[in-house]
Amino acid sequence: MTLISELLDIPEAVYPGDFVLDLSRGVTQIDRTLREYVVTPELAIRFGEALGLIKSALTDGSSKAAYLDGSFGSGKSHFMAVLGALARNHPGARAIGELAPVITAFDGDVIGKQFLVVPYHLVGKTSLEEAVLGGYLAHVRALHPDAPLPAVLIDKPLLDTAVALRGQLGDQAFFGLLGGGDRSSAADPRWGTLNHGAWDADRFEQALTAAPAAQERRDLVGTLEKALVGFAELARGAATGYVNIDDGLAAISQHAAGLGYDGLILFLDELILWFATRMADHAWVANEAPKVAKLVEAANADRPVPIISFVARQRDLRELVGTNLPGTEHLAFADSLKWWEGRFGSIKLSDNNLPLIMSKRVLRPRSDATRAQIDTSFAAMDRVRADIRAALMTAHADRAAFRLTYPFSPAFVETLVALSGFLQRERTALRVMQQLLVDQRDTLQLGQLVPVSDLFDALITDASPISGELGGLWRNAQKVYGEIRRLILESHGLTEETVTGVAPKHAVHMDDRIAKTLVLAALLPEVPSMRDLTARRIVALNHGYIRSMVPGQETGAVTQVVRKWAARLGAVQVSGDDASPLLSVRLEGVDIEGILENAKGADSPGDRRLTVRTLLFDALGATKPEGIDRATIVTATWRGTKRNVELIYGYLRDPGDVGDSMFTPTHNGWRLALDVPFDPDDHSPAEALDRVSRLRDALPARTLCWVPRHFTAHTQWSLGRYLRLEYAVGPSFDQLAGHLSDNDRAIAHQQLTAQLDQLRSQLTNALLQAYGLVTPDETVVDPAHGGIDMFVSLEPGFTPRVPAGAALRPAFENLLDQALSWEFPAHPHFDGEVRPGDLAKVHAQVRRAIEHPEHRIMVESSERPVMRKVANPLGLGEQSDQYFVLGHHWERHLGRKIIEAEAAGRPVTVGDLRAWLDEPKRMGLPQEIADLVVLVFAEQTNRGILHGRPLDVSIPRPLPADARVVAEPLPDRDTWEEARGRAHALFLITDITELCTARNVALLATRVRSAVADRLPKVRALHAALIRRGPTVLRDGTDPATERVRIAQGALRLCADLATITDNLALVERLAAFDLPAVPLHTGRSLTTAADLDAAIREVDWNIFTTVADWGPEHPRGAEAAALVTELAAVWAANEYVQHLQPALTKADRKARGLLLEWSRRVSRPASRTGTINPPGVATPGVATPGGVATSGAREVDQDSVAEFTSTLAALTAQGWRIKVTWQAVR
Repeated sequence: MTLISELLDIPEAVYPGDFVLDLSRGVTQIDRTLREYVVTPELAIRFGEALGLIKSALTDGSSKAAYLDGSFGSGKSHFMAVLGALARNHPGARAIGELAPVITAFDGDVIGKQFLVVPYHLVGKTSLEEAVLGGYLAHVRALHPDAPLPAVLIDKPLLDTAVALRGQLGDQAFFGLLGGGDRSSAADPRWGTLNHGAWDADRFEQALTAAPAAQERRDLVGTLEKALVGFAELARGAATGYVNIDDGLAAISQHAAGLGYDGLILFLDELILWFATRMADHAWVANEAPKVAKLVEAANADRPVPIISFVARQRDLRELVGTNLPGTEHLAFADSLKWWEGRFGSIKLSDNNLPLIMSKRVLRPRSDATRAQIDTSFAAMDRVRADIRAALMTAHADRAAFRLTYPFSPAFVETLVALSGFLQRERTALRVMQQLLVDQRDTLQLGQLVPVSDLFDALITDASPISGELGGLWRNAQKVYGEIRRLILESHGLTEETVTGVAPKHAVHMDDRIAKTLVLAALLPEVPSMRDLTARRIVALNHGYIRSMVPGQETGAVTQVVRKWAARLGAVQVSGDDASPLLSVRLEGVDIEGILENAKGADSPGDRRLTVRTLLFDALGATKPEGIDRATIVTATWRGTKRNVELIYGYLRDPGDVGDSMFTPTHNGWRLALDVPFDPDDHSPAEALDRVSRLRDALPARTLCWVPRHFTAHTQWSLGRYLRLEYAVGPSFDQLAGHLSDNDRAIAHQQLTAQLDQLRSQLTNALLQAYGLVTPDETVVDPAHGGIDMFVSLEPGFTPRVPAGAALRPAFENLLDQALSWEFPAHPHFDGEVRPGDLAKVHAQVRRAIEHPEHRIMVESSERPVMRKVANPLGLGEQSDQYFVLGHHWERHLGRKIIEAEAAGRPVTVGDLRAWLDEPKRMGLPQEIADLVVLVFAEQTNRGILHGRPLDVSIPRPLPADARVVAEPLPDRDTWEEARGRAHALFLITDITELCTARNVALLATRVRSAVADRLPKVRALHAALIRRGPTVLRDGTDPATERVRIAQGALRLCADLATITDNLALVERLAAFDLPAVPLHTGRSLTTAADLDAAIREVDWNIFTTVADWGPEHPRGAEAAALVTELAAVWAANEYVQHLQPALTKADRKARGLLLEWSRRVSRPASRTGTINPPGVATPGVATPGGVATSGAREVDQDSVAEFTSTLAALTAQGWRIKVTWQAVR
């Protein structure tokens, strides 16, 4: 393979200072800076903003300042250097094509003006005055050595006085005054070097021009203080040697103006870093911070030329103060920062420039040919899995940006930019990338990406965070990584000394990359690429470097590794969805080992056994309580039907723990015996296998024995730790953690809970290995035992295979499938669980098909899935896309069996049919499904089910095993048609199809019985009413046996006759043959209207009707009464189908009442107020008296007049009066 170093221009080594610009050198040695600088479109805009700030300062004549905001390595120093070149109208800067539009915009207004550009190196300075004013002095000395210096030094007046005095006194007198003389004159050699400190002209001149802090200058000031006592107070107390920053800035502005400059540009590249290094000195920060604002605003406004300051800012100083700053000082510092913010502009140097800068400065191809090779290799990234590509990209990067940084991914670059804030200034992003390429020049191949985990080494090598708080976080990160590293080496049997000799592809390196990625993510929680890490994302961020023994299983391998760490270390956490959990590390925590030491009493052999049982049974879904002989019931769905399996758990080798009888199921199903995956007495699995082999020969049973591998000592230790953790997070936590503070207890509980969860996951995986479901890890289980030997059946005819499944429940279900498939090979494969509601739906549809002449029905779309799920595999018929066609499998199979039984003279029962379902191969259907087949067969073959009485087979129901299945005799075709027709006409029964089947016969009989039960009392009541009231209506001489009475009597006889018949066929035949009193429709009308007619008859006031009907011809209204009776009698005698009685009754009753009322009004007169008796034959209604009596009197009546008298009384009652009668019979 081609190495990337063969294609890119990679140096042999990276040296301190590479990619880091010393701004003073960058300004003074600008040609190289301009050659190396890369201008992106965004940077051109930023240069425009900076030049605009300068223009504004020139226009307003006021000082301005701006932050250059950017991350470490974003090129702030280079930006300043190029900006200075533009301000000085440097030809090299003007030659940068990308800056041409900017230069054109500011040519003349800014570019072309005279600016004194002062770069600063602040580190080591003690005050802002020394930094800014001293830096200015140093720069102008070098730039204008002959020019006078600005008045920024406190000792300058003293030195100026000394210079003037020298001119007045002459050198010999002056230097004599200072205790020396002209060293050019003869000196006494006897004094040797004792006179070496004497002042002369040369030494005096050197001291005058020395820096304020130089020893020569301080010596001169000290000598002058002694010699010129009058000036002593002026110099005394000048610790820095400089005037205050306010006056000093005014002085350098005046000085620059005197030199002919239009403006003064200060490049304070290290100002923020300088403050960052002194943040621990709260007094210094409080004293110096307010001075920064003086760059813009000052009490001394005598600044003839504006001062424009550019301050590089890579971090907000608020982040660097630390929480240990006292509250009042913290607020004071915050106020200073607000003061700065309000007066400083901001020019943002985005990290988006980095890809292009990287491509030109770090990733330069050696030639166009090598560039083409890299392009081809990059194109292969398009074939990388989509989820990996997504993880490697970022929200702000596209394919073009990826190509610029290849072989570094956008996610790598995003993380590096964030990480650069943790690095020392000498280790910029570009330098880190270059260092990685240099380190891997002999290993990194074309096509490989640099993994994100490599960035962790950038923190380890000569780097430290830039503040106390970040330093503490980094120290925690190192501690966590060290703990994980220890586990990694331990798991691979390596040490720090031996690991260096293992192959690069060894798994220890993969684990190390996982650990580094997790720690990086904890350090950089705000980086999107490192947020919410999953195993899949970790694999992607380290694409090509994390491998598994089985290709494609890398994600699972990462999850498994991290789960192991999480089970041992509280700092490592696995959370969220089990399928794709979030992986993380916690950099802050509490030591929980003391708590676990206090909880060691929770760990015992018995507790370990019980805990494994709980984990095992939970995984198997065994939630029901223990039954007989400690067996636990677990329910599983096999081929769509529910099956119960008994589980027992114990040391199968030990009869004292698991007796022989416990290997036999207590129900009509299977039992599963689970051995314990460890043995406190160090017995081996072979002993359990030996015992179950002997039991198979001696006590065969439908029992499966599962003998697992045994846990290693390490796994048993983890099991013990799990018990302690489980106890520690329980109610005793506060007692166990009493030595911790409240805050630490909360953190400790979280750590304990997280570790408990991870250890539970680890133990669950250990169970999978122990019970043979995943590849064994010899550090977890003893791999000596395994394979098919783990599974033994006590049923001699059945030999289980190793079950398929990556979890205990699926494996258990597969093992059960093997056993039940052997026992019931013909069981249907239902597509999903068969529920009672499904059986009811299928039964209803199949019955419809049975009734249909063609046995083919359209099934509603909502019902078709359940028909396909149940009816098809059960052999009841075939459900196609729309139609269901009734099948004949069971009709033929069970029909043959019944013929054989009947030939042998044996009655056939439901139990026989169920048994025959298992021939020729056993189906093993649950009873409810078997009974569905029996019900369908019975209806399909016109059979009934008798259990003392006929059972209703219209709905699915449990059938008694001893219920007899008998052939149902059917009526002949004519009888059936007649019975159906009569049922319709007589009882309005319409839901019986023309198909003559046992079901239809039974259904018709059931419907008729129900109708008869309803009609019989009604028609009986009607018949009685007709007989009782007939004479009143028909009067003397008319035959009471009218057609209406005759039909009602016949209908009554029919219902009474049918009500006594219990046999369905007999009932149908009787219905068809009964001698009806009239045609069926006429008879049916009598039956259906019986209740209404009976009610109508009872509603008539027969007293009034009788009174009116008794009026003879001599009565004034006798003719009308006779007509009324004649009209009602005609309807009364007629057939109800021909003439309806109810309206006739209503009409006659209303008319009779009216006649009587009208007559009573005619014959009445007012009652006597004196109480005299009315004349005979008259009873008069009178006016109501206080006692409530309307009329009174006495009358003697005979046979001829009794009817008239009665009608009078009836008229009174019709008006609501009550009659009080006193009577006496006389001759």
